[in-house]
Amino acid sequence: MYGSLNWKELAVDPVEVERLSHLLRIPKISAKLLAARGHGDPRSARFFLEPHLSNLEDPFKIPRLKKSMERLALAIENGESIAVIGDYDVDGITSTALMVYALRHFGASVNYYIPRRFTEGYGLSQPVLERTFSNGAPDIFIALDCATNSTEQLQWVRERGSLPIVIDHHRATRPIDDGLLLVNPNAFCGSEGSNNEIFCTGGLVFKCIYGLLKILREMGNGKALTYNLRGQLDLVTLATVADVVPLVGENRIFVRHGLKELQNPWRVGTRAIVEQVIAERGKTFSATDLSFKVCPRINASGRIADATLPVEMFLTEDFDRAKEIADQLTKMNAERQRIESEITEEASRMVDDNYAGSNSIVLFNDSWHTGVIGIVAGKLMQRYRKPCVVLSKDGNNTAKGSGRCVNGLNLVDLLSKCSSYLGAWGGHPLAAGIGMPACNVDRFREAFEVHVSEALKIIDVANDLEIAEWIEPSDVTEAFVHQLRKLEPYGSGNQQPIFAIRGVRFLSQARIFGSRGQHFNFAFRGGDGIVRGVAWSRSDALPLQQPCDIAVRLGLFCRDGNRVVQAELIDFRKGNCGKVAPQHGSVCAAAVDHVSCER
Repeated sequence: MYGSLNWKELAVDPVEVERLSHLLRIPKISAKLLAARGHGDPRSARFFLEPHLSNLEDPFKIPRLKKSMERLALAIENGESIAVIGDYDVDGITSTALMVYALRHFGASVNYYIPRRFTEGYGLSQPVLERTFSNGAPDIFIALDCATNSTEQLQWVRERGSLPIVIDHHRATRPIDDGLLLVNPNAFCGSEGSNNEIFCTGGLVFKCIYGLLKILREMGNGKALTYNLRGQLDLVTLATVADVVPLVGENRIFVRHGLKELQNPWRVGTRAIVEQVIAERGKTFSATDLSFKVCPRINASGRIADATLPVEMFLTEDFDRAKEIADQLTKMNAERQRIESEITEEASRMVDDNYAGSNSIVLFNDSWHTGVIGIVAGKLMQRYRKPCVVLSKDGNNTAKGSGRCVNGLNLVDLLSKCSSYLGAWGGHPLAAGIGMPACNVDRFREAFEVHVSEALKIIDVANDLEIAEWIEPSDVTEAFVHQLRKLEPYGSGNQQPIFAIRGVRFLSQARIFGSRGQHFNFAFRGGDGIVRGVAWSRSDALPLQQPCDIAVRLGLFCRDGNRVVQAELIDFRKGNCGKVAPQHGSVCAAAVDHVSCER
């Protein structure tokens, strides 16, 4: 809710900022942001500002990667059959396309399978395994973005004569088999030589292919010499942005260079889906555009239809076919938006009526579409700033859904304390998939509230909005915004800075727009002229006519061939308040990194 956040300006050493600005010859605001994000050392700051591909680490530092890729290289050389299963979200889809493209390039015989969400469920379910093995057992079975905790299913695979290789980034909730070829840094935290990067599966697949290339070249495989590794960063970038992993370290390198690949894609499938966005936004786009425009289209088929469509789009060499699929995905996404909006409205009413005094939210409705409730959970978490679980009926006696969590709390830890009520579950500290007997929902709701409340007594989850700097309306210019471009790409772990602008006078009454009147536009006078602004999903809280202090993200937008400054409203306060001292609350209402990538 607007006006409910404590605005807290970044506190950094001004001497450090001056030194960094002078040594690197960068604006003071850039130096301030770098220092605040742990890059006060000039060497670290330079590495951050200039993320070169040559700075990628040796892939063999990741536990079990070398052994796994040596076995895969042997399979390629021996002509063994390979099956690949990937998840039905953007990370799983792009990971599957990356792996299948590479294996086919190297001459391998490979088939791929994506679980059908509504009939086969998530991951290595028995139905998808039986479909995969229906024409015989492959020699090598590769599971992507799933299966770290699928002990019984992997044993089923072995019993049929296949060797499983798992590439995944989900947290391990049970002991790992010593003999399993598992590439997952999150399953080996603290292991000697482990890589501490938080990769999505697409990033891990890239590292695996990088290692596989090294091995194949040493073996004298000529096809490995013609493989375009850099060209695969288009799909790695989509996966990294969609899965909201921190855009620091190697992930930052992936996305910085992947955005360049996406501007002029060689892959016809990437070009087809990107052109859907370029037509709407102009010639260039950012990681944010991927989050809100491209990734939802790729996700849409897995949410309401068949996720093999986007994999086919990325693998085909026929642009007409790729464009046909991209058009289908855009239509599916529009339908997904309609369904999700209806459920979000209904769920919001339930929260307003029943959860005013709670620290958590658990909603269950057996008629809600299971393909979109993860998005709904994310939106509710953002709006109410509480850990949120949204469930629907999956079969006669099962509740299935997704959870989203605020920064400062760990959803995996919270769920583990409620595990006696759960069936299958797993995920990350900020997001998880959840299943349970429908009869357990009420008891789970009570236990979840207890454990969230206990965690809040120990962990200070403050209701703070981080302000990069207070500025005047006249400071808002194209030059001011442009000087921040070297800090991009923005995303989790490298949030786009928020600026507080004093005493803004809106030029006219805000204009409501959107199919449900949920957004509004506004305008004010900046240093270069009129600054246009937008506020998403909160038309119930319009700014008044008197001057306001506003908290905004600033960006450059292409309008009629010209670059103009656009402001995205995050919060506002009536009157010209000036700087506000931070106040810390004890409620679970953190500004969050993990947000829904779908509007």
